[in-house]
Amino acid sequence: MISQIGISMMVPVFLCGAIGYWLNNWLHQELLFLFMLFLGIGAAFRNLYLLTRSFYAEDLKKEQEKAEYMKNLKEYHKNHPDEDFSDVMEGKKKRYPENRGTDL
Repeated sequence: MISQIGISMMVPVFLCGAIGYWLNNWLHQELLFLFMLFLGIGAAFRNLYLLTRSFYAEDLKKEQEKAEYMKNLKEYHKNHPDEDFSDVMEGKKKRYPENRGTDL
């Protein structure tokens, strides 16, 4: 993943820099190199954003699911104060109150 980020940032910068250098020599305009270089830097940061956005979205979703689970667990504990939840709250085991089965 880290090498993919590095490559996706270096390629646009070097490619646009090379095209800018070639245009600079061909058209004899010194600002074309700088313009193309800044364009490559912008493209590199856009690539970085697009690559990392999906990974952060997955992590955020997992955090929200865990927070929702803990909220439901605390609410269940308020309704059933006689049960022991110390091992669940410490993360030693999981408990899903909605799947307890039927009481006969």
